[in-house]
Amino acid sequence: MEQKPAGDNPGDAQQQPEIILSSSAPAGIEPAPNRVCPKCGTVNPPPAVYCYKCGLKLPDASIPDKKICPGCRTPNALTSQYCYKCGLQLTDKPGSSYENTLRYGGFWVRFVASIIDGILLYVLSIIIAIFIYIGLNGPSSESSLLSAIQSSNAIDNSIVSSFIGLVFLTGLIATIVYSTIAVGIWGRTIGKAALRLKVVKPDGSRVSYWRAFGRSLAYILNWFIFGLGFLVIAFTSKKRGLHDYICDTIVVKTD
Repeated sequence: MEQKPAGDNPGDAQQQPEIILSSSAPAGIEPAPNRVCPKCGTVNPPPAVYCYKCGLKLPDASIPDKKICPGCRTPNALTSQYCYKCGLQLTDKPGSSYENTLRYGGFWVRFVASIIDGILLYVLSIIIAIFIYIGLNGPSSESSLLSAIQSSNAIDNSIVSSFIGLVFLTGLIATIVYSTIAVGIWGRTIGKAALRLKVVKPDGSRVSYWRAFGRSLAYILNWFIFGLGFLVIAFTSKKRGLHDYICDTIVVKTD
């Protein structure tokens, strides 16, 4: 007798074994670990690239045996306490809050750094202003300027006043250009580098050129409010001045 192949009878479909796909990982393969945000400590799923709570880019999971610098994202050895590239202090263990490891630059150390930068910019501004003054008034104007400085004549005083105004304007532009380039490239000016300070964003990442430019403008704003914006540094927990609040930056110690 000819046998009918299985499946020809509609009732045979109910007798076929049901295939169930298991969602569990294969035996012997451990699931990928959750990714802990180094800034806020939030636990993120393994595929996450950015923290879903604060938006910080998470450390690269492909190098779990390294400490990732929260500022420049450079991998460091597990025994490192400071980033070898930018000098920021590293978190002691995965998942620890980045803010807990920060040491903020206080009022006096930042004041000394500003004095160093101020002296350098003052000398540079005078040199540039002299060249501009001579270029506008001719080579003979150099001797007339020197005699005007030594004289008390009203006409000579107007020459000195115009030169002082030129120095101020030159210093204003030099401060903006100097601060924007130095902070945008290295995160610090010469004065801050001498005292091991660095300007970063609150999450430890580098400051962009546009943010550095805005910060330099906000810094100059403090000049026109009699330095009150600088005094705020001494009375805030994160030692932030008015220009830091405006541009969302902090100054940290890197030693």
